[in-house]
Amino acid sequence: MEFNLLSFDDMLNGLLTKQELEEHLSHVVRNIESEFDFQSIGVYLKVPNSDIFRIKISRNISHTFAKNSIFTKDDNLIEDLKLSKILDIRSSGKYQFEKEYSHLLVLPLYYYDDLLGFIFIDKSTEVFDSEEMTKIKLFASVLSITVQLYLQHSKIEQHSEIFESARIYLSEAFIEKSEILLSLMIRYNLEFTIAVVKIENFENLIRTIGGGKTEDILEQISVIIKDTLRETDIIGRIRNNAFAISMPETSNDDCVLTISRMNNEIMELPMIKTCKICWGIATKDDKTKIAEDLVKSAEQTTKEI
Repeated sequence: MEFNLLSFDDMLNGLLTKQELEEHLSHVVRNIESEFDFQSIGVYLKVPNSDIFRIKISRNISHTFAKNSIFTKDDNLIEDLKLSKILDIRSSGKYQFEKEYSHLLVLPLYYYDDLLGFIFIDKSTEVFDSEEMTKIKLFASVLSITVQLYLQHSKIEQHSEIFESARIYLSEAFIEKSEILLSLMIRYNLEFTIAVVKIENFENLIRTIGGGKTEDILEQISVIIKDTLRETDIIGRIRNNAFAISMPETSNDDCVLTISRMNNEIMELPMIKTCKICWGIATKDDKTKIAEDLVKSAEQTTKEI
């Protein structure tokens, strides 16, 4: 089997450097690009603490497809991948990604019995020969190891994405998890609403009562939010003075009722009379594709209620 061993060695050495997962995956995919003639390629990874798989890195795939394409544990593709075998498809139809193909390979990424994700690669007019299939299996093994090492490292640093005193997500983690929820709501044509609550006079409040007491108020607000919402809703601290709430399967009217209840409780907190509390709401429509846009829209419409 002809193989650029020097290039492969450089790839493995590159994976030993401290980089983000996307950079490591890109490193491997660039090596795949140098070894294969293909039409498109994509690496799907399982989203932590969920049953959802979505694209992490791809080549020759549109941004829209990469953003919106997801698989769940009940999809036939995932069920077949759980058998730990390469899926070798010689005609379009059984499994469809973005493009029509003449040959599609889908390989599971595994760590022991855990399905971490999968890689797909296809050709538009030809088929992969046996040597190419052996090579892609080798690259899939490297990807499996890369992802598993990243997951182990993430567990060590997991506390960093949680606001420790309030036990809510920080901004980046909140947006990431909200994007997943929105993708599911779009897929199943369900309602999705994001609400934002902020203290408008935050800086004046710090000067008046101090940073410690201001943080106490924010923590009390977060407790009220958590106690009011369902398990499927998520909360994030998106600014020093603001929280956002993602509510799947929730209409604008239902969201208004929910935040009205929360606001009534918040306004009964000690020292809250010194705060100017404002709310904003943004609800998914046919044009909505990105949860971050909903957060921005909700922020822009905040007002007292």
